[in-house]
Amino acid sequence: MFSNFYSNSFNQLSKGYAKVLFIVGLLLIGFGTLVWILKEVLAVIAAVIFIVVGCICCFNAIRIFISTVKANKKDNNGRSNVKIRI
Repeated sequence: MFSNFYSNSFNQLSKGYAKVLFIVGLLLIGFGTLVWILKEVLAVIAAVIFIVVGCICCFNAIRIFISTVKANKKDNNGRSNVKIRI
């Protein structure tokens, strides 16, 4: 027989980890079942998400490009009250 080889805190930590792992496993099984049943619906949702995120990325890239072009057109890029002495 084993006699208190592990401490009580280690035992509680192991039980907590086992509970979390079991819940995650059940969630993954449920999500996998939903994907199997609703293939077409989830594919459309994923496609919409990818298209929206792609549009947002393109919009941000264009905005950054325009701001860099505007910054390069200005002759006075620095502050007016800052002088650099060498």
